[in-house]
Amino acid sequence: MAEIEMPGDEVQRLGELLGRVVDLIDTRPSGYNPEDVGPPLVRPGTDFDDAWKDGRVQVKRNSKDLKDGCDAIVKAFAEFDTKMGSSLKESGSQGGGGDATPAGGAARPSS
Repeated sequence: MAEIEMPGDEVQRLGELLGRVVDLIDTRPSGYNPEDVGPPLVRPGTDFDDAWKDGRVQVKRNSKDLKDGCDAIVKAFAEFDTKMGSSLKESGSQGGGGDATPAGGAARPSS
């Protein structure tokens, strides 16, 4: 049987970070004053901020979709892992006693 490796911690962390993006995307930096950047940049900075509003909406929506996807992946793998663990426990309790030939057909080493 093929082994499936899933970087669960990384996917979970990505979901958390995307959640943070969703939470913070509509906020402005605290204490920011357009005049602090200097008179030549006040108008372009304000224009950029105004134009970025539509971009914020898209980034927020897409970030939420990605976060939801990450959450679903982590949940699905956790459920799968639980089911596989239960299945292994059930098959182990029904006997079997470890007499099966290991994968690859080689004989078990004697103790």
